[in-house]
Amino acid sequence: MQGFETRFASVSVKAVAIAVLTLLMLWPLSQVERLVSERQSLQNQAYGVIAAGFGGAQILGGPILTVETQDKTVGVNTLTKERTETWVEGAPLHLLPSELQITTNVSVELRSKGIYSVPVYVSKVVMTGEFKPEALASLLVSNADIHALPSRAVFQLPVSDVKYLRALMHFDVDGQAARATSGEVVGLSALSVPIDLKARGEARPLIFRLEFEIAGSESLHFLPLGSHTTVAAHVAWPHPDFDGAFFPVTRDIRPDSYTAGWEVLELNRTYPQQWRGTSVTQPTLLATSFGVRLFQPSNIYTQNYRAVRYGILFIAITFACLFAWEHVVRGLRLHPMQYLLVGLALATFYLVLLALSEHIGFALSYGLAAAALVTLIGTYLTGAIKNRRAIAVIVAALSVAYGVLYVILLSEDYALLFGSLLVFAVLAGLMVATRRLDWSKVGKAAAEE
Repeated sequence: MQGFETRFASVSVKAVAIAVLTLLMLWPLSQVERLVSERQSLQNQAYGVIAAGFGGAQILGGPILTVETQDKTVGVNTLTKERTETWVEGAPLHLLPSELQITTNVSVELRSKGIYSVPVYVSKVVMTGEFKPEALASLLVSNADIHALPSRAVFQLPVSDVKYLRALMHFDVDGQAARATSGEVVGLSALSVPIDLKARGEARPLIFRLEFEIAGSESLHFLPLGSHTTVAAHVAWPHPDFDGAFFPVTRDIRPDSYTAGWEVLELNRTYPQQWRGTSVTQPTLLATSFGVRLFQPSNIYTQNYRAVRYGILFIAITFACLFAWEHVVRGLRLHPMQYLLVGLALATFYLVLLALSEHIGFALSYGLAAAALVTLIGTYLTGAIKNRRAIAVIVAALSVAYGVLYVILLSEDYALLFGSLLVFAVLAGLMVATRRLDWSKVGKAAAEE
């Protein structure tokens, strides 16, 4: 037994043993990291359930005017050589509005599934605009090979999922209240209303005013289907997040809400105002969507994952500091088994942090878990070391270290910088503290004892 203890009295052997213990700590940390991933997967499943029942990410487009057409086909009798002309159904013509104005007021609330909460919204949308007479005239031009059928036109409003419409207050097309039905346009579900362009007679703009409510979650996007599209959105959510093909040209951010405005021209898009058939596809339209996302800055699983990633660094730093202090402070001697128990306590910190943060939030959980960890290690080392001053220094150093870790976790953009500075500062402190220490004599002295 004395030989076993003597082997660990060697500085080199003990350093190797501590390095091996540090590597062994990767296993419990990997288990905690896997648990974080599993809990985040459960959160995503809960999000999916709520989105399926309340409404998912929504995309709203301006109206599209679709006109059916006929194509001329010519058949030749092989015997008589007689030519016969027939008209068959052709690809439809699509026309986008000249002006499109969208205003929306988005109210947000939290819905829960078990311990998971998801922000969902109800958006009150007012959409106005017009199709100019010259654009309508160009849509109805026929030639020798193609006939446009103005009496068989359809006014269609693209909506990513008609299922989640809450209310349809006004659907006024050409000055008249219309009754909309479900349809489809360019691969998108839509609200459709038949309109007889031939019966309109006189050349005048086709004006529309649409008011409705739609429920959703995660995001609300718009398609710039007007030659000149303007969007104004007021969102009752304190964390602004704009994404998509276009960013807002104006914005006003307040503590509990924000307002944003977009302006998109036909020249900013990759598709024209008018096309026939499938020359413009659903992916082409969706590539120009823009809007807002219900950003949650305090995603506890993201923060827990990032904390665990720093776990091995903090265990290594703690072990290195204890190892250096053993040979700087008189009366401070630790066995590798004590290093192992301290390492397990450090790894358990991340498990406790994960469990608490699911119920009381990350900030409070971090404070409680860190306080419990520092208290546990301080109490344990008090029984193993009789030097109270050294214990006080260790407890203070751990408190500062976990305070710095919290700052790193909050500073997403500067996490690498702060983490690098922390490692450099600890390494510099150890080098300065042990710069006059003769490690060869320390090993011999320990062996003689």
